[in-house]
Amino acid sequence: MRGLSKSLLSHTWQSVHLVTPFDSGGSSASLRRAFGIIAVGDLRNRMLALADPDRPGFMAMAALLARRLPARATPERRTAVLAAIANGSSPEIPHLSPNVAAAAQADMTAFLAAMPPDFDLSAASVGNLLLVGAWLRAGRQMAVALERWSTLLAVRGVVRPVVEADLHLAFDLTNGEAVIGQHKMTGVSQPIPAAAVNSVRLVRSLDGDDPADVEVTPAVSELVRGADLICYPMGSFYSSVLANLLPNGVGTAIASAQCAKVFVPNTGHDPEQRGLTVGAATERLVATALSAAPDAAPSDVLDAVIIDQDNGAYPAGMDLHRVREMGIHIIDMPLVTRNSAPGLDADRLSSLLVRLARARLGARSMTA
Repeated sequence: MRGLSKSLLSHTWQSVHLVTPFDSGGSSASLRRAFGIIAVGDLRNRMLALADPDRPGFMAMAALLARRLPARATPERRTAVLAAIANGSSPEIPHLSPNVAAAAQADMTAFLAAMPPDFDLSAASVGNLLLVGAWLRAGRQMAVALERWSTLLAVRGVVRPVVEADLHLAFDLTNGEAVIGQHKMTGVSQPIPAAAVNSVRLVRSLDGDDPADVEVTPAVSELVRGADLICYPMGSFYSSVLANLLPNGVGTAIASAQCAKVFVPNTGHDPEQRGLTVGAATERLVATALSAAPDAAPSDVLDAVIIDQDNGAYPAGMDLHRVREMGIHIIDMPLVTRNSAPGLDADRLSSLLVRLARARLGARSMTA
């Protein structure tokens, strides 16, 4: 997604990125426990991918937001690094524009003032800490914090979490077990579950299986309804793609959007998509989108599946008849190149997506 986002800058500055905020591993886990906040790491990464690289001071800004605190330093040393950012003595500060420097200092000051005494800063992302500080200064409104940093970074697009609720993911496996927490599916902190995933849902915490019910804001719903193209992109199938469809209101907004809707299945290995053919994955995506829009048809939430049948790697197979039986089209194009394999070439995919958006936009203009 980082490569695709950067490539989109060559075609449009109006892309909207709704990001799943349910990650529960790494340094995000410490922040979520301490502050009751959504995961901010993917939001930070997406803003950086969409930032204007020609903006004066961009390299210094990107370096600051991508910086991680040393894992082996003492707690006092890590805190001192952050204090230097807050008081303006950090070596990055002189290379930032005055507005960015002032925001970084104020946001880090806010974070340090609220940081619990026993907070673990090991390998923490400075950019994540600044976003938490901006969130605190914005009255715990993430949309406001993201708008501020999007302006500072000259982000050429809109980046938002699909919801701002502090929730987690529960994965129901084919063997009847439930795994709670996105971090348990990555294979980083513990082995990937032996059984495949059957479905995903929202729960209130990592400590229980209490179902969560959350509604998207009118602002997010309007972003979906007003799109010229809706893309379900490649990514971790359940925790990054289907998770975005779980909040109430997403499915109905998609179904009512008067635009093309496309699904880009993963090429290569996705542990979460184990055993799912392209056809089966499409069926699960459609079913999840329709779960809150029971009066809609499959073609209301998905028009086409984009594949590269000749060059793409789809480990579980295709099963494309299942796609066609739902009345959904297949766009088969050479999107995997020698340099991108096994992934899709970001430039070719972004070009195709923009062409599809413009084609539908043109058709709407002609009939208006």
